[in-house]
Amino acid sequence: MAKNRNLVFFLGLLASFTLASFPVNVSGEPPLLFTFGDSSYDVGNTKFFSSEFDPATTWPYGESIDDPTGRWSDGHIVPDFVGRLIGQREPIPPVLDPKADLSRGASFAIAGAVVLGSQAATVSMNFGQQISKFIELHKRWTDKERAEAIYMVNIGADDYLNFAKAHPNANTVEQVTQVAYVLQRISRELMSIYRAGGARKFAVQNLGPLGCLPITRQEFKTGEKCMEMVNFMAKTHNERLSGVLFSMTVPLLYRGFRYSLFDFNGEILRRINEPSLHGYTDTTTSCCGTGSRNAYGCGYSNVHAKLCSYQKSFLFFDGRHNTEKTDEEIANLFYSGDKHVVSPVNIKDLVGKSVNDLRAQEI
Repeated sequence: MAKNRNLVFFLGLLASFTLASFPVNVSGEPPLLFTFGDSSYDVGNTKFFSSEFDPATTWPYGESIDDPTGRWSDGHIVPDFVGRLIGQREPIPPVLDPKADLSRGASFAIAGAVVLGSQAATVSMNFGQQISKFIELHKRWTDKERAEAIYMVNIGADDYLNFAKAHPNANTVEQVTQVAYVLQRISRELMSIYRAGGARKFAVQNLGPLGCLPITRQEFKTGEKCMEMVNFMAKTHNERLSGVLFSMTVPLLYRGFRYSLFDFNGEILRRINEPSLHGYTDTTTSCCGTGSRNAYGCGYSNVHAKLCSYQKSFLFFDGRHNTEKTDEEIANLFYSGDKHVVSPVNIKDLVGKSVNDLRAQEI
C-alpha cells in the first residue's frame, strides 16, 4: 500500500511537468543528486547506521504517505522535492542501504550529524565523515556526472544546539568563536569534495531560527519568546556563510565552483510571524509529541505523544523538523525562487549552468 502511494505521488507530480520544464544539462539527462547534512536531509541512513531504535522508522512518521521511511517528517522532505524538480523519477536512496541503487545519486545525511568533533561510530557520521564516504565512492560516477551533479548541504544546527546546552552562559565572544570554528570546518570540507570528489555545483541551505524550534522553546522554557543565544549564533553563521561560499568562486583557485544559497532562516521566520498568510494555524508547537510545546517523544512507543489532526496546518511536525507541506514550499523556492530567497542563482539556473567548457583534468 505504502509503495503504491509513493509511486502515485511521484507519477502525479511528474505528470504536472513536461520534459521541457526541466533544466537541461550537457548530457540531456537529469543531473545526479547528492545530499549531506543532519536529520533534516536524512532519508533513512540512521536505520542502517546503528542498531539503536530509530523513531523515524515508526508511525506517526510518514503519516501523510502511510510509510515511515526513516525521514523525520510526516512525509517527503526538501531533497525529495528538489530531486523531482530536477527530473529525478524517484527519491535518491540512503547511501548506507546495502541494496541501494546509486546510479542517480545518494544521500549521505544522517540524524545527529555535526560539523565539529569526531563522533563515535555508534552515534552518527559527522560532516567530514560524510564527505570522506563520498570520496571513497566517487569513482562509481564519471567525472562529468560528478561535475554536473547537484550537491545539497544542510549542516550546523546540532553544533549550535549542543553548544547552547553545554554552555548556556557563554558570552558573545565565545558564541562567535564557535561560529568561526564551524564555518572554518565547513569551508575545509567543501574544498575537499571540490578537489578530491569533483563536485562543482552546490545548493546550500542556511540555518533556520534555531531558538524558535519547539524543542528549544520547551527545553529552555522560553515561553512565547525564542531563545536569543542560538538565534544569534544561527544569524551570525548565515551572514558569514555567504562570504565563505563567495570566496570559493575565485576563478584562479576554484574554477567552475558554483552555488545556490537558500535563505531558509528568512522563510521560516516569515511563516512563524505570519502563520495565516502561509496557511498555518500553529507555528510554535509541534504536530507530534508531548510537553509544553508538544516537542518531545514523537515515534516512541513508551511516550504518550499527541498527534495533530491535520498536519498541513502545522509548520513543525516534531520538535525540530518541518511538516511535508513546509518542506515542499521550501523546495519550490530553493528550485525557482528569486534573489530575495536564493542567490546568486536558484537550483534551476544552477543545473542549467554547464561545466562542459572545463578540461577533464580540472573536473
